[in-house]
Amino acid sequence: MADEDPADVFAFPDFNLSSKWLTLSPNLNSQFFIVDFSSPSQPTDGRISVKPANADADGFFKLPASLVSTDLDGADKTENKNNTPIPEPLHDVHLHDLDVFDDSWLRKDEPAAVEAEYKTWDAFLIPDAPQLTPLFITEAGPGAYDAAIKHAEDPLDIGATGSHIVQPGPYLTALLGLAFGRGSVFFVWDEEKASFTSGLKDMRISGYSVGVLRVLQERCLDCGNTTRFLSAYVQATFKTHPSAVKVALAKTVDIILLTIQEILGSRSKSVRSLLQLQSLALPIQSTLAYFRSLIVKVSKTKTDERALSLIFEETKALEHGNALLSHIMREVLSRVSEPWSHFAGKWIGVRGEDGVPLTKEDPGNNFVKVGNIAVIDDSGLEVEELDYVLDEGRMPEFVPSEVALAIFETGKTLRLLRTHHPEHPLCQMGLIVSSKPPALRWHFDWKSIGHFQEEVESYEKRLLNALQDWPTKIDPASQTTDSTTQSLGEGYGLQFFGHEGAQLEGRLLASIEILNKLPSAASEEDGLSKLMYARLFEDNPATEEAFPSFSPHWSLIPYHSFEPLVAAQARVINREYMKLLFSVHRLRDHLSLQKQFHLLGNGVFCSRLSHALFDPNLDTAERQTGVALSGGTMGLRLSGRETWPPASSELRLALMGVLAESYLPLSSSSSIIARREEEKRDLPGDISFGVRDLSNEEIDKCLNPGSLEALDFLRLSYKPPPTLSPIFTPVILLKYDKIFKLLLRVLRMLYVTEQIFRDTIARTSHWHNIDNASLRFRFEAQHFVASISSYFFDAGVEIPWKRFESWLEVVQTNLTKSGRGAEEARILSPDEVRAEHERVLDYIMHTLLLRKRQQPVMKLLEDIFTLILKFSKVTRLKASGNKEDKAKELSPRSLYNAFKKKVDVFITVCRGLSEKGGYAGRPTRNDVAIDDDGRPSREAKEENTIDRLLIKLEMSSYYGHSRV
Repeated sequence: MADEDPADVFAFPDFNLSSKWLTLSPNLNSQFFIVDFSSPSQPTDGRISVKPANADADGFFKLPASLVSTDLDGADKTENKNNTPIPEPLHDVHLHDLDVFDDSWLRKDEPAAVEAEYKTWDAFLIPDAPQLTPLFITEAGPGAYDAAIKHAEDPLDIGATGSHIVQPGPYLTALLGLAFGRGSVFFVWDEEKASFTSGLKDMRISGYSVGVLRVLQERCLDCGNTTRFLSAYVQATFKTHPSAVKVALAKTVDIILLTIQEILGSRSKSVRSLLQLQSLALPIQSTLAYFRSLIVKVSKTKTDERALSLIFEETKALEHGNALLSHIMREVLSRVSEPWSHFAGKWIGVRGEDGVPLTKEDPGNNFVKVGNIAVIDDSGLEVEELDYVLDEGRMPEFVPSEVALAIFETGKTLRLLRTHHPEHPLCQMGLIVSSKPPALRWHFDWKSIGHFQEEVESYEKRLLNALQDWPTKIDPASQTTDSTTQSLGEGYGLQFFGHEGAQLEGRLLASIEILNKLPSAASEEDGLSKLMYARLFEDNPATEEAFPSFSPHWSLIPYHSFEPLVAAQARVINREYMKLLFSVHRLRDHLSLQKQFHLLGNGVFCSRLSHALFDPNLDTAERQTGVALSGGTMGLRLSGRETWPPASSELRLALMGVLAESYLPLSSSSSIIARREEEKRDLPGDISFGVRDLSNEEIDKCLNPGSLEALDFLRLSYKPPPTLSPIFTPVILLKYDKIFKLLLRVLRMLYVTEQIFRDTIARTSHWHNIDNASLRFRFEAQHFVASISSYFFDAGVEIPWKRFESWLEVVQTNLTKSGRGAEEARILSPDEVRAEHERVLDYIMHTLLLRKRQQPVMKLLEDIFTLILKFSKVTRLKASGNKEDKAKELSPRSLYNAFKKKVDVFITVCRGLSEKGGYAGRPTRNDVAIDDDGRPSREAKEENTIDRLLIKLEMSSYYGHSRV
């Protein structure tokens, strides 16, 4: 060692040893050192040429006694040894402490730094003039100011006589590192307090008091604490793997911290003064403090949707606030909304579904859930069915209700299409990808919104053209086979069998070439990083121009950001599915079937059913001991038997062929062969007669053949095909059943009044001396029943049903329009058709007095029908010559008096109903109907028709006067 060159202090193998020309202070047990340059025993020739420092005045190399020795090099080496593997954040989460002291004094070859001098105008004008003794303390330099502060008498009354002076360079470096969130010898992280603490009490730099530095120090301290808090949040979020929105928010915060560290790292080299450091810390503090408060608020939310809504409200609140934070929060909102927008895109079909698609066997996801839908009608009956349900509580609050409903219905219709028509082009993800759908994301200004709408229009045109060219250019069978491969991405294939060696070698080389490419840096294309680099340290970020890009009101931004793409996708999917409903699945035929049978709109069916149930002249289908059934036409003979109800075998024999022989197809062919083929085909929905489920009380009423409820057990059983389930829901079928039960009673009353007329005028009748009351009862009962039936079938059923058929005709016509007509035509979804279908039935039920609030009126009508049935029993007994008069209440006069009173009350109630408004059903999107031109027009559907019944019943107030 003695022979080595003394100037080569870093020669091997003594690289890690200190220079032999330096001697550590024996008074301090530390790795820091103090070189006494004023000692004559230390050689100075050719080694270090610096001005001796005055520790009392400058204090650059004086270490305070209270400073605890710290190993700066190994402070955090063991911090991450026991951590479990977690997703790596982008920025340095652990934030190692900084070594604020540098070794620049060892660089002897560099020229010494020029010391700052106090300059005056006098010295500038007369350079050779002798320097006068300073008159003010500010002219004497920082040394005099420091001496005054530390003076025991405290002449400046600052109260910092015990303050410690540190070097300006290390102090600025420590403050800058503190803004990073990194500790140093001056600022130590306290785990218990979760905050940085000062390692040296009342420290300052020369020329500044403690009070002056406290503001800057607290600002940097707040930046450091906030950085540590956000870093801990990022690390905890990645460890626990909570909801998708919170993970996206943590990733966004991670990018913000990384960007701030990069910006500070690049600008820290230019920091030479406290003012420069303060200009760096001020925007960083405001940004980090805002995100800290945002994280605290978001952490209190329980669902992703509530967190999204909170972030949207916070972004909205910054519209007229800090311009930088407003732009940053818009980018944050776009990022944290990606999990929701991605699921919405998959649900409506513009994005491919990764993994197993959502089905009705799953519990659901996001705003779509699967469960038993419990639907309660106005009578309190509950019906359940398994289906997709829109969970409105899981839908973000900023999404408009009509857009949320359109998203849900579009995805629901797409699932129906995939279930029943998997070969359809819209079920092939390759077709959607080739049409290049735009992304479902936020747009905050009109320019972006306009560009987005143009992209949506282009996508819709490309998709419609692809659908038209599909049968001619693409083989559906091959497309169905390759749908899974196409959904994984274009150009990605793992098919090796059946290929030649050269082709496999080419694929392998292409794969190697792709893998050899350098991965693209995410930060280079990151919009948030670019925004912060450009805007974080602008000269006047808060006073920028008021409208940099003309933006709509925040209440319109969600609508214009999501509605165009959702509406375009809904139009395409609804058009294709509705075409299949009208053509392949014969929706009009199924609706015509309900009109003919459930609503008794088929005259042949009404006649056949009436004779099969009531005609006493038909052969009986009842089994009798020792009597064989005849081969003639059989019926139940309700008015001519005492045993009731009939057995199931009687129902089958009596009603056999009634439905099949009465059905009239909507579009029947003129060809005889085609007509025969159509007759052999089963009825739509396999409609047939069945037995209704009744309560014990209702069963007791059915046991009496003379009661009004004698036929309440009979119903029509109809099971719609699965493709028509959105149109024929259980609630709708229940309403058809209630209407059929009432109309069957009216059909019976029509037959009964005709039978009364025959019993009084038939030649075979034994009732010769008919009293005046019986004649009046016969005429008035026939008039009343005829008026009720005419009102029910004409105003109650026929008129609204024709309006509904005209509406369906317009809907079907819009599906086949092309060109400009297709753009203006309104394409309805299956759910909208169901809503209109249900609304028509509600209107029919309102006209037929079947609504819950109309039960008192219906009870009056049932009592009148019951009196007519009792009178028919009397006329039947007298016409047959049976002299048994069981009770006085069956006398024609008593029955007629009761009938008059009931009818009088019924008409009075109807007059009161006529003074009220018409039917006001539940408002739907079809309140704006479609006129003949396919354009929306408001149609008067809430018409009060009870006045028509009053005109039919009496035109001269007959029941309002006393009669003999």
